[in-house]
Amino acid sequence: MVSKEINFRQAKLLATCGLASQFPAPDPAKPEIVLAGKSNVGKSTLINALTGKKKLAYTSQTPGKTRLINFFEVDNFLRLVDVPGYGFAQAASAELAKYSRLTDQYITSDRPLLHILLLLDSRHEPGVNDWQMMDWLQTIGHPWSIVLTKTDKLSRQKTLCQQRNIKSSIDNQFSFDEGDLLVHTVAAEKGTGIKELRQFLAGLAGGRAKKTD
Repeated sequence: MVSKEINFRQAKLLATCGLASQFPAPDPAKPEIVLAGKSNVGKSTLINALTGKKKLAYTSQTPGKTRLINFFEVDNFLRLVDVPGYGFAQAASAELAKYSRLTDQYITSDRPLLHILLLLDSRHEPGVNDWQMMDWLQTIGHPWSIVLTKTDKLSRQKTLCQQRNIKSSIDNQFSFDEGDLLVHTVAAEKGTGIKELRQFLAGLAGGRAKKTD
C-alpha cells in the first residue's frame, strides 16, 4: 500500500476557539497533533515553519496573549492544534485557570488525538510548569514527545548536549511503555530540523511528507 504524500504547505486555519462548543467536529480521518508549551516557546513560529507560511499562525511579541485553541488543517489529511501557552505569570490567575480548563476540555475529550508535541526552549532546563505538564501528559496517557526550540541560539555541540541531558532527565523521571522518549531539535526561523519533524508527523498519521524546498 502506497502511503499518502502530505504537502504541509497546503495548510489553512480551520478554527479559532475560546470555548469547547466552538471546536470543529472531530474527524477520525484527520488525526490531530497538539503543540503545547510555555507562552514564549515558539509554537506559532514552529507551525509557520512546518507549513512554510510565515503568517499562518499569529506570533505575538507579548507572551501569554494568545489564549485560544487554534486548529490548522494540513492537506485535508491531518490537523495541528495549538493550545494556549502556560507559565506566563502576568496573566491573572482566574484567566490562567480558564485557559487551563479549555486545554483540559480539548485533550480529555473524545477526539482523534494522535500525538502531543511538548515544546521546550533548548537554552534552558525544563521549569516547574514544564514538569507539571509532563506529569499530566503521563497521567492522561496520550503519546507525546519533546521538541527543543530555538537551537539556532546554541552551538551544534551545545544543542546535542542539551538534547542528551534533557532526554536523560525526563527518562529518569518517567517510564515509557513504548520505547524511549523522542527529543526533536529545531531552529524554526532557519528551518533546521523542520523537514525531519514533518516526516515524523506524517509518519505518525500513516503518510509521508512531500519534499519541498
